[in-house]
Amino acid sequence: MCSSDLIGQVGDRQVDLVVIAGDVFDRAVAPNEAIAHFRSVLTRIVEAGAKVAAITGNHDGADRVGAYHDLLDASGVYLRGGYTGLGEVVTLEFADGPLDLVLLPFLDPQAAPDDLGSGEEADPALDAEDVVEGAYRRRMRRSHESVLRDAIELVVPQLGAGRSIAVSHAFVAGGQASDSERDLLVGGSAVVPAEVFAPFSYTALGHLHRPQDVGGPTVRYSGTPLRYSFSEDHPKSITIVDLAPDGTATVEHVPVPVGREVRTVTGSIDELLAGSAPGDDQCFARVILTDPGVVLDAKALLSQRWPGIVEIEQRPTGAV
Repeated sequence: MCSSDLIGQVGDRQVDLVVIAGDVFDRAVAPNEAIAHFRSVLTRIVEAGAKVAAITGNHDGADRVGAYHDLLDASGVYLRGGYTGLGEVVTLEFADGPLDLVLLPFLDPQAAPDDLGSGEEADPALDAEDVVEGAYRRRMRRSHESVLRDAIELVVPQLGAGRSIAVSHAFVAGGQASDSERDLLVGGSAVVPAEVFAPFSYTALGHLHRPQDVGGPTVRYSGTPLRYSFSEDHPKSITIVDLAPDGTATVEHVPVPVGREVRTVTGSIDELLAGSAPGDDQCFARVILTDPGVVLDAKALLSQRWPGIVEIEQRPTGAV
């Protein structure tokens, strides 16, 4: 999906708010070309009449991306990274009423403020050693779930009686991963339950590349607009959410064009060359060869059918 398709949807559907649930970039120090393109897309979305809510993910350099958040707010672009704006509720006014917006970027537990989750103000009677010891114990107990719960606990008292949307970059339990995602944290401590988002009318999730609901239709990954591995052979889409003033959500999934398909095909060299399928000459292909021996000039032979072949793996039938 190219940016023109997205911006066309914004204008055609009179979208009020475009949500980007991270990652914004694919690395902590993004290339200049990517930064310039992101700026151009944001400008065009705002010119099309929508506001933008965007958060950083685990790939992003949060401090770099979110450095100018207070200046961007005035333009209608709400961009948060890391623990910037922790506990903040942004109330946006639209023609059909207000919307409470809560931005929850990827929150690395080891980067959390020492007093997060302490549940109390610092006690002036404690000496420095006790304060450090308490902060250390909290830090050792932290997981992605715990810091998310702490962040959400800060905002819940500020939510109005109407509608709210949370934007979060997280691995929610029950979500189906692909081969493309980078682990949020080592050791399995990154998984969070969907019920942590129960206070919100709708939660837009980032991190998993496959479009999917988790824990119900109001907690959803829209997925990536492009394919990043051969495991992403699923259809791509954008999610359109109509959020009524009382918080009732109507969700529509709109298929989007994403360029070349990806295919994984398996068989002997003779089997693969003998068969054909529509679109073979237009896709990116990964070929798994099952011949018992090495196939000479395999790529040259297979490229006649799959000009977009990018990977060949020898996996003889019966091999362990």
